[in-house]
Amino acid sequence: MFGWIKWLGKQLQREKVKLQRLEAQRQRIARLSVEQAREEALQVLQDERVFRLVPASGVRDAQLLAQLPADVQELAVQYDRIELVGTEDEWRGADGLDFSQITPAELREGFLRIGRLAPDTDLYTEIAVPQGEPAGVYELYWTLGEPKLYPSIYHWILNEYWVDRVLREVEEEFGEG
Repeated sequence: MFGWIKWLGKQLQREKVKLQRLEAQRQRIARLSVEQAREEALQVLQDERVFRLVPASGVRDAQLLAQLPADVQELAVQYDRIELVGTEDEWRGADGLDFSQITPAELREGFLRIGRLAPDTDLYTEIAVPQGEPAGVYELYWTLGEPKLYPSIYHWILNEYWVDRVLREVEEEFGEG
C-alpha cells in the first residue's frame, strides 16, 4: 500500500516538474524577437535527436513561395522536410514540416498547410500559415479548440525542440515512470 502511495507521489511530482519547465520555456520563447528566435532555432535544428533535416530536392514554385511569410520561405528553399525524430510511421511518414507538399489547409479556409502532427488520429494538427495577413504560424486542430499562433516558424521550431528536451530531461531525472 505504501509503495503505491510513494509511486503516485513520485508521478505527481514528475508531472508538476514537467509542466513547470514546459511553461517556463513557453514563456521564454514567447518573449523572443523573431531574430532572436531565428538564431536559436537555426542552432537547435542541428540536434539530430530531435530533428531530421531533408534537404530540398528541387526548385520550389515561385508563386507558391511568394504566398509564404519570409521566415517560412527561408526554410522552404533549404529543406523538403524538417521531421520530428521518433514520430516516424511506415504508412504516413514522420510528423513535422513538409515544404515539398504545401497545400491548402483542410481544417480551415484561407491557410496553407506547411506541415502536420499526428495525422489519422483524433489529435490531428496542421501547421499552417495564413494566405495574406496577419503573418505567423498556426497549429490548426481537428478536435481541439482555437488554433495556436506562433509569431514565426522559428518560434514553432523552438517550442517543438523544448517540449522534446524537457520530456527527455524529466524522464532521465525521475525514471520512466
